[in-house]
Order: sequence, then structure tokens, then C-alpha cells
Amino acid sequence: MESNTFETANLGGSPVNAVQFLQELIRVDSSNPPGNETGVSEIFADRCKKIDLPYHITDLGGNRSNLEIRLKGKNSRELLLCGHMDTVLPGKQEWEYPPFEAKQVEKKLYGRGASDMKSGLAAMFLAVESLFLQKEELPHDVVFLATAGEEVDSCGARMYLKNHGVSNVEAMVIGEPTREKVVVGHKGALWLEILTFGRTAHGAMPHQGVNAIERMKKVMALLDECRLNWKVTGEPLGESSLSINKIEGGVQANVIPDQCRVYVDIRTIPPQSHKELILELETKLQALFAEEREDSPFQLQTLLNRPGILTESSSRIIQTAQEINGGDKEVHGVSYYTDAAVLNPESQIPTLIYGPGDERLAHQPNEYVDTDAYLRSIEYYKSLALTFKA
Repeated sequence: MESNTFETANLGGSPVNAVQFLQELIRVDSSNPPGNETGVSEIFADRCKKIDLPYHITDLGGNRSNLEIRLKGKNSRELLLCGHMDTVLPGKQEWEYPPFEAKQVEKKLYGRGASDMKSGLAAMFLAVESLFLQKEELPHDVVFLATAGEEVDSCGARMYLKNHGVSNVEAMVIGEPTREKVVVGHKGALWLEILTFGRTAHGAMPHQGVNAIERMKKVMALLDECRLNWKVTGEPLGESSLSINKIEGGVQANVIPDQCRVYVDIRTIPPQSHKELILELETKLQALFAEEREDSPFQLQTLLNRPGILTESSSRIIQTAQEINGGDKEVHGVSYYTDAAVLNPESQIPTLIYGPGDERLAHQPNEYVDTDAYLRSIEYYKSLALTFKA
């Protein structure tokens, strides 16, 4: 492998350049919302057509789609290589290089999605393409799945689960950014909205109203108790957390507020149960307002529910990943969630998270990926597909 070329095929008289391919993907604005992932699917599809590699696009509507490729192996049980095609918005902060220009500066390739996670996605695709062209004998069926919507609602993963299911998946690999570390799990994410109700009155006569913000002060004190009581620590994922990240309320300075709203971000550690946490919080809120005369002084709503994922270090996919990674036995966890939370919510399928990107750069201006790490990851995914056996 040269410093910037991965020769998987001779198309049009010149070798495939892996960095140029990644640049092509980054130049497609698949920011979510709205997504527009079909632009990425079409790039994959065009490459597949040139070498007669079978693929399937699932239309999700609104210029959104999933793309799947399946390679047959000796064992029909599947190794699923999964990544998402959407990115977060570039934001309003100024970038040193335009977010969709895909500018390469020495060993860094800049752009929205460079780390999270078009580099991992491109590397998985090129690994599968290479396996197909070289007619490699695979121990297992290999499935490449590029999904829509992971950054918002995981609509692509949900559609795949509905259409195909994952009962035939022996192991799963998620190409999210890990800096080439072997990651065995991620924290759960539970986002809640709590609304307190009151009754408006003139600001000079507060006793004639019910102040929703004053009610929310009690809720926030309760949440602080929950933060302490629910704290769990477990390696390699670290510590659970609860934070209040947004608050809204009030009409104007001289009006007693009749509504107040807070948004709560809870990050959990398996085996913490989101269902149990929600039930406990609802019970505590009901007790907090038990003496209030109003029928519904509060409302609790779940905005996002992604369970944590954790795979035993002794599982075969993790053991194989460590062997390819030079025998390093250390395993890691990450705080962000992935499509595995939808595809594998009970952690029943052994799951490896591994990618060339740097998770610390995700969602940041001037996001980039190290091109050498990206090129190494192509060979890494190839080796994983060739050597993993249940």
C-alpha cells in the first residue's frame, strides 16, 4: 500500500485512489437534517456497477436511503459491517477549510464527516470491494450496510431491522471513530423533556397565579438527587451522568409563568435499564406534586432512548480484533451512541466498534481524519472479514 493509494481495481486505466474516493463522499452534503443520504448511496452504487458487484438500495423517501452489499462465505451466518452516511450540520462557526471541500493538507483530510464517519464507511466499502475483486474465500457471509439517519433518529437502522432483522448476524462491526482502538461498548443515551404547568397572573399579584418556574425548581432539585442516586461506574465505559442542558419558561417580565420546560440528558452504563429509570422518575414526580390541586402539574416525555451496548472481551470478534491490532489486549468504551443501540439493543450480538476517525473531532469545526489511519483501516476490515470465525 502506498501512502495515498489503495489498489483494489484498475478502473478506467488507473488504480483506485482511496483518499480521492473519501473526498468524493465528503463532498456530498448529507447533513442531517435533512440527510440526503441517497447522494452517498449513488456513489457506492456507481462503483459497484463498474465491477458487477451486486448491491441493493432501500428507498426511505425524501432523497434518503440505505445501501447493502452481501458477499457469500462458507458459513451463512453473517459478519455485519455497518456505518452511517449522514453527518451533523457544519454549524455556524468558521472553518479553516470549507466543510464540503474535502481539502487534504499533508496527512489530514478535512471536512464534515471526515472522522464521523465517512472515513470508516469508505474503508469498510473498499475492504468489501477488494474482497469481491480478489475472490477471497470468506469464513462467513459479509454484509456491508450503509444507513441513513443515525445522527437523529436512526431511521435507516430501524428500516433494516424491520425488513431484514439481525437474527442471522454472528457479529457486528460499527465503523465509528475510535482512533483505531478496540471498543467493546458505548454508553446509553436517554433524553427527557419535563414540563411543569402553572397559571398566569399579573406580576404584581403573584398570589393569584401558580408559578411554573417555581415548580420546576423542585423538579431540578429532584433531578439532582437522581443524578447522585443513579450514578454507576463500570469499566471500560466509565461513569454514568445526568445533566440539565436546556430550560425554557415564562411569558414576559410582568406575567407569572404558566409553563416551564427542561431537557435532561442521561448517559447510562449497562445494565442500567432506561425503562426502570423512567418509571422511577415518574413515580418521584407524582409524589413531589401529590398535594397539588391540579390534575396534571407536570408532563414527562421521552425524546430519545438508546440503550448502552457492551460486549464481553472474551468474545471471538473482540479477540480477533485484538489479534489484528498487534495483540494489544486493552479494550475501550465510548460515550457516544451508535446504530448498534437500534440493531442490537440487548447486546446479544457481539459488537466491535472500530474506526480510523478521532471521536474528539466529531461534530467540531475543522473535523479531519488522518489519511494513514484511514488507509490502515481498509486493510484492518479486510483482515477482520478474512479471519473472524465464530
